[in-house]
Amino acid sequence: MVRFLLDRADSLIASLGSIEVLLSDPAQAAGQDTLGLGVIEHDPRADDSVDRANDPNYHASGDRWIGRCRPGDHMFFYMASHGITDSDTTAVAVLEDIRSINHRPWAQSINITQLASALPTLQADGCWVFLDACQEVIPAVFQQIGGAQSAPLITPDITALTRRRTSSVSLAGSRLGSSAWAPAGDAPPFFTQALIEGLSGASVEFTTSDGWVVTGQQILFTLRRIANAAFNNTDLQTESLTQFNRDVKLLRVPHPQIPVVVRTAIENHMLAAVSVTANDGNGRVFAKNDGELAWRFRVDPDLARYTTSARFQNGNPAYQDQVFVAAPPAQIVELVE
Repeated sequence: MVRFLLDRADSLIASLGSIEVLLSDPAQAAGQDTLGLGVIEHDPRADDSVDRANDPNYHASGDRWIGRCRPGDHMFFYMASHGITDSDTTAVAVLEDIRSINHRPWAQSINITQLASALPTLQADGCWVFLDACQEVIPAVFQQIGGAQSAPLITPDITALTRRRTSSVSLAGSRLGSSAWAPAGDAPPFFTQALIEGLSGASVEFTTSDGWVVTGQQILFTLRRIANAAFNNTDLQTESLTQFNRDVKLLRVPHPQIPVVVRTAIENHMLAAVSVTANDGNGRVFAKNDGELAWRFRVDPDLARYTTSARFQNGNPAYQDQVFVAAPPAQIVELVE
């Protein structure tokens, strides 16, 4: 996510001004975490090391982050971690030192729902909060008086809440009481994969003032479909953490593309096809050239009509052509006999 923001620093509606990063990599010794992103312009760090994602560091870096916010700025928060549900059913992400203090066992955590609700009181024009974590129900948390009791970065009063200029776009990669998932190995978690795909150009709308832009409405409601088309992931679950009542723009995408997936009704028929193509009738033809059960590719979101065809030896089985329109956020095509 850091690399994504750095690469699009000037495409953001509010140009990137600064980044605070905390990292606790279980593959590294405690306190030896590094970003591993190579040379970064205007990097104030002496080396590539990054502070641990523990409670003291979170509040120190969080205070610096909030202290830089001016009216009209945009605030962006992303976290991938373990997560739980607080006793009031809000979403909580745990920090590295969770349960390190016996008399405050769950306080080393961040109530993401509370953070998302409070951020707009800084008079920012846009607040973006993303959590890639479970919302697991832990009986011990519900037995605590007051729940986890995560110490908030912002404690707004009711007047500040009523004077907000916007409301947060806040999304979790799981639902209340459920889990978030990640592939084996070093690949990002599934929600993060879909989020980056959406931010890269699938979750866009066209505007006369800025052209193609990623908007809050598209991000909130399209990631499940994007995960299906881009990564063949049909099980992604998401949940908005706060009320959302004003559409906002995050970044411009000069040349977006949307993911398309084509499947056959009987899955293994895709492997037997002599050819599988998508043709817009105007010179653009895509052809399947891999051995996957689902054919995935990307197209420009120009509303062109593509005819998708699967052909088999001796015409058996006989699948019908299907037409899809190249419109955001993603297209899912199922060929049937």
